[in-house]
Amino acid sequence: MSSALYASGVSVDQAHEDDIWHAKWFPGKNTLATAGSDEVVKLWDAKSGDCLGSLKDSDFAVTSLDVNAQGTRVLTSSMDNKMRIWNIDNGSSSGSLATAKPALTIDAGPINAWKSRFVRIVGEDGYKEVVASSTNCGTIKLWSSIDGRKIQELNTSRPNFIYALAVSPDGKKIACAGVGSHIYVFDIEAGALSCTFSGHSDNVRSVSFSADSSLLVTASDDKQIQLHDVRSGSAIMSLSGHQSWVLSAEIHPDGQYIASGSLDTKVKIWDIAQRKCMETHSQHSQAVWDVAWQHSSDEVVTMRPMLASVGEDSSVKFYDPLLA
Repeated sequence: MSSALYASGVSVDQAHEDDIWHAKWFPGKNTLATAGSDEVVKLWDAKSGDCLGSLKDSDFAVTSLDVNAQGTRVLTSSMDNKMRIWNIDNGSSSGSLATAKPALTIDAGPINAWKSRFVRIVGEDGYKEVVASSTNCGTIKLWSSIDGRKIQELNTSRPNFIYALAVSPDGKKIACAGVGSHIYVFDIEAGALSCTFSGHSDNVRSVSFSADSSLLVTASDDKQIQLHDVRSGSAIMSLSGHQSWVLSAEIHPDGQYIASGSLDTKVKIWDIAQRKCMETHSQHSQAVWDVAWQHSSDEVVTMRPMLASVGEDSSVKFYDPLLA
């Protein structure tokens, strides 16, 4: 008989006033950022469930959320076509966070920033941080995180709406997908496609890299999760078990598991080596829009990462690891 992997932890009901679409951990910390259709970003203590602060600068739903590798900046995209970068003082009180204003606002133009991600590019002079955004016409745009100017554009050659976007932790690749079943992986330095995957049979909702940047997990309206090797450009496996669209999937930091969330209200944990679902969690009452594993920073190693999920029921759920 197999041992349980994760147990239900802190639950924050009515964490937002409407659907929660996004969840992102601050690296090396017990702090989770969430956002969705109520226009607000909130920061949570995963151990206590306390709200540590909030960020708001528009009256439009937040379509994307990201936290940089240092945990010092938050990036949002909203339905007003603007990306906002917020500087976060980890020593701030909740009051100062609540009144904070963006350090930079980028007006990307109509449907040019549905999803956005920080990109940490390694150069001769150290790290350079830029911003990637997805469009409704099959392109990815790169922007300066200093002055907001556009610096590069990547083209899938298909004029489809891209609403799934991920950047590899090593800063070398960008993956994107959306309307249609294709997944595109770009080499950032070369500015060109490095591989394309087409194993899904419906729209792709989520793309996410493994911690070592070698694997890509994707989730689709075809109810499947697929795992791909971006080094060889080959498909590895498909996982089936959800009863409706899979809205999010993410690989555990040690590469052993995949967590997924679905329109069927379930959170599932899959064992990659065994290619099967190990656990199903039913804490949500409506669609699970995002799942996120806690992960390490450059300075702090997270040995036993927690899992978080958010959804249409406006709640944030935390799951505590049971095994070493």
